Amino acid sequence: MEQEIIKPASQPKGGSQAFSPAGSLMAAVGATLLIFCFTGSAMVASVWAFAKLIGVPDIVMYVVMALGLVPVAWVTIWTAGRAWHVERLIASHQDIDTPVFSLFHYLRKR
Repeated sequence: MEQEIIKPASQPKGGSQAFSPAGSLMAAVGATLLIFCFTGSAMVASVWAFAKLIGVPDIVMYVVMALGLVPVAWVTIWTAGRAWHVERLIASHQDIDTPVFSLFHYLRKR
């Protein structure tokens, strides 16, 4: 079944929608905290489970957890930049673009 995309004839006025810098910041911070909590807890649970399953010493488990913070930090920083970028696009009534998976791509000044 084919669906038709309906677009308005003109863009609504900026003041008629509830976009504000504070709202955009809260949405971006919320998405960032969500990703940080999910990836951090998944990393800790996975490392702990494998360490207990294999029977490695606790110090090895803590070292691997410390190393696991690197990808968690990468995903968190990237998500913060991407979320803020998307919020700015939505506020300016533009379509969302394709993600660029570079760490500081969205955090550079433009």
